[in-house]
Amino acid sequence: MLAIRGWPHDPLCPLCLLAPETAEHLCKDCPFTMAIWNQIKSWDNDDSTDIRLHYHSISEWWDAMIIGKTNKEQKRISGRFLYVLWNAWKERNRRIFTARRLTYLEVADITREDILQRDHAFNGFGPAFQPSRTSFLFFGRFLGWFSGAYSTFL
Repeated sequence: MLAIRGWPHDPLCPLCLLAPETAEHLCKDCPFTMAIWNQIKSWDNDDSTDIRLHYHSISEWWDAMIIGKTNKEQKRISGRFLYVLWNAWKERNRRIFTARRLTYLEVADITREDILQRDHAFNGFGPAFQPSRTSFLFFGRFLGWFSGAYSTFL
């Protein structure tokens, strides 16, 4: 990917050092990324990513994962898909630009935390946060809750 910009680079994937670095390899075929997928799958028995090797492109793989699924399931699968790839990409950049390395288990843990935070953000508070009379607002920003004091002013 650095080759496209003409920057000096190692042509091998910085995650596995086994194959030329391409977007398809990084996302779908890299043993490091596959280990992250497998670790995520082991935590919740999610088999939606097992089919990756049967497709030639990332878009074919993505389509195959979500076709025929409910809207809720499509969002769940897409979220996992994006967080695994995003964290693999961040690990790639960490290795290239800072010379620091995480193991696939560490990257999987970060990915799992991102997935849990996303699930909490979209499911933990209901459809949208609505300040109540016991919400404390400061210049329109929610800062927390308090009990009872506000009701004395009504």
